[in-house]
Amino acid sequence: MKFLRAIVSIFAFTAFSAAFAQQPVAPPPQPTADGPSLEVTMKFIQARLQEYSKINFAAYTHDNADGNDYVDQVGIEYSNIVADPVTCQVSYHRTWVDNGKLQALDSIINLREVLDLKIITADMVFAQLQAEDGHPARNSRVEPPVFVLLVDKVGNQKNRIWFSDEEMADRIAKALTHAVELCGGGNKEPF
Repeated sequence: MKFLRAIVSIFAFTAFSAAFAQQPVAPPPQPTADGPSLEVTMKFIQARLQEYSKINFAAYTHDNADGNDYVDQVGIEYSNIVADPVTCQVSYHRTWVDNGKLQALDSIINLREVLDLKIITADMVFAQLQAEDGHPARNSRVEPPVFVLLVDKVGNQKNRIWFSDEEMADRIAKALTHAVELCGGGNKEPF
């Protein structure tokens, strides 16, 4: 009888264990692509940057330390703009004339290295640049208003893309944010 109870107990335990054993769970569904593809997004970025590739403005600066005033006539032009979905990079050539002095720079934005994007006014950019140059008492006012898409990247690197149209700066920022997400970039810090 004891033998029969032991067999029944083993059978019951096995049946109970089998009934409540963990069943394999199907993997969660992949999230649906939200928004345009990377290729469509990059085409939009490239086309809009080419369309809004040239701006001119004046920066009126007052030095509160010595009372002097300065005026900078600035022209900025972007060319060779390429938004490549394969490499997840936006590259461009920027030339600018500051009071007759021509300068040029080739830049690349690797979307996998982008940490943050924000739009600030050119007044704020000039204040930052003045402070970095050792002139924190200088205040600048830019006419007509200009907006700067500030791209913060890994390694404390930055790109600045200048716009005369705030709405277009916002649209490019949204498109770049989407492209950064599709390329796996963005700030990965949990807090």
